[in-house]
Amino acid sequence: MKVRTALLLGASLVLVASLCLQPVTESDLFFRLKVGQQILADHHLMVRNMFSFTAPDHPDLDLAWLFEVAAALAFRAGGFPAVVWLKTGLVVLALAVAFVACRRRGASPLVAALVVAGAAWIMRDRFVERPHVVSFVGEAVVLAALADLRRAWPGRRVAAFAAVMVLWANAHAGIFTGVLLLGSAAVGWGIAGDRRAARRALALSGVAALASLATPVGPGVIRYLALHVALPRIHTIDEFRSATWRSDAPFFVGIALGAAIVAASLLVARSRVEEGGAAPGSGARALAPELLPVAAMAALGLASVRFAADAALAAAPLVAARATDLGRLWRQRRGGPRGIPATPGSSAAPAIAGALLIGLALGPRIADARAGRPFLDVDLDRSIVPWDAIRFVDENGLRERMYNDFETGSYLAFEGYPRARVFVDPRLPAYPEDLHRLLGDFDLDRDSWDRAMQRYGVQSALLAYAGVNRRVAWWDPDRWALVYRAGDARVFVRRLPRWSAFIRAHEIPATFRFTVETGAETLPLDPRPAASPVAECEWRRRLGDLFFDLDRGKLARARAAYEQALAVQGCLAAADEASLAAWLGADALATKSYDRALSYLDRALTPALKEGTPQTLANRALTYEALGQAGEAARDWTTLLSSSSRTLVQLAKTRLRLLGAMPQQESEEARIP
Repeated sequence: MKVRTALLLGASLVLVASLCLQPVTESDLFFRLKVGQQILADHHLMVRNMFSFTAPDHPDLDLAWLFEVAAALAFRAGGFPAVVWLKTGLVVLALAVAFVACRRRGASPLVAALVVAGAAWIMRDRFVERPHVVSFVGEAVVLAALADLRRAWPGRRVAAFAAVMVLWANAHAGIFTGVLLLGSAAVGWGIAGDRRAARRALALSGVAALASLATPVGPGVIRYLALHVALPRIHTIDEFRSATWRSDAPFFVGIALGAAIVAASLLVARSRVEEGGAAPGSGARALAPELLPVAAMAALGLASVRFAADAALAAAPLVAARATDLGRLWRQRRGGPRGIPATPGSSAAPAIAGALLIGLALGPRIADARAGRPFLDVDLDRSIVPWDAIRFVDENGLRERMYNDFETGSYLAFEGYPRARVFVDPRLPAYPEDLHRLLGDFDLDRDSWDRAMQRYGVQSALLAYAGVNRRVAWWDPDRWALVYRAGDARVFVRRLPRWSAFIRAHEIPATFRFTVETGAETLPLDPRPAASPVAECEWRRRLGDLFFDLDRGKLARARAAYEQALAVQGCLAAADEASLAAWLGADALATKSYDRALSYLDRALTPALKEGTPQTLANRALTYEALGQAGEAARDWTTLLSSSSRTLVQLAKTRLRLLGAMPQQESEEARIP
């Protein structure tokens, strides 16, 4: 490999690595690590769904065991950063082999590097710690093989290809894309009239198909793939949706740009045939072996967005080769060495392109470093799991028979098995169809949902992404108590006698409503559910706290609820009674309702509560002043001279001077150094 070619390849791969070296945001990684750890511990695959209490006997078809073991070993060696580096190595290898495939198709080093970088940019959202990154490597190997089918393949080369296919099959079920690419190419070679190449492509397609069966699952791969076709029809899963312009614009831009380059190449080829400058057969028919595999992968990516990245990778050799042809023709017609060079020469274009790729890779990282952020952060993104909510359920013993969402279930399985089992996790084939139907039904009412939870013996629930999670509205407050509401997580507990004391201490007076237009909406529960063990005065206090949070500065509802909570003296805990009375007194003082303010502040400062604060005492002194009771005000200000708060001591001195009641000689305790 020439130095300039190596530098261009290196620059494009630096950009690829930069796109990969990001914090871990893929929640599926958790269950992958746990499965790999179990395989290493047990020395065999998991054949049953051991992680879940909802379907413990359901078969677990694992077509990614090799990736899971590799990830577990990397995690053992260096934690999450090591797994990120493993993923990065696989993706970089895939794009490096794709570069080789581009060159074998006749692309110049410059164009090959730019096209590979462009493909990586389209693929970047799929550069995550999941086994499909192995499929990128397998697909790149197939693309390199497709570019070399006109030459004879010796037996050792076929054996090496078969070995790669077997490794691919044991790391990810995406090997079927290799069969698709090779089979489409065989049809294309048949159209182009090259029967020998068609037979080679068909034979390699057969090798890949046989390799897909060379796994511990064997023919189960067919059922596994069929499940991935059937399940999205009954259970909406984002990565199985069709590609859309709004969500997947880079993919559509790539399709449009690639199609334009190929179309322009075909038009040029036709014009050259008509001018006598090219041999017949250099048009669309000759391109069929290249066009059909790309068209098949593009159709797959449009139908299921999870394959958009695979389609971008598959298109790279075709686009690079056609772009190189266009560049050569443009240069020839310009009549000189200017333009896009077909091969590296004295042009500065390769150096400029290499510098651009390096700049795109390092620029954002340098900006992060200058802003005080890490230049390279490849650890776990802490936002992907509701840590505080999980800590809450753990501390209070709520993990047994607990409902959870898919993403959270992945972490709970990783962290909790075998101590606790999950309701569900993202291993889709490991769960029966009836559970998928339940989770895919968006029109359930609360009674239907509760019957399902009873059927599975669910006693608690942890929901994440509560703002957009429609299931948050399905927990009937007459049967379920909301006991945690923070961030974007919610925890519910079934109203059972065993949880009565816990609910009394933690219940939040709220339920939820969900609409597609507004998402989840918090609804205060008034009146209190009949089954709630919380006292009415305490319910009112908690309602006030909820109103205070929901109304964002509008205090009318919170004020009314707090006043209702204090209606019966001695009902609340002393600290809560004092706190509410102090807040209501301060609120009344701010609105110049001095008589009300004095009543509440006196209540907050009653010796029986023993919870009065210096700030409450200062508020009462100000209230006394407003009511013209200077003597009582001076008494409270004098008491505050011994406060530990320097600000309040200074305020007390100022007010006493204005009242003419400042002691002639201050004690040493009242002085603030």
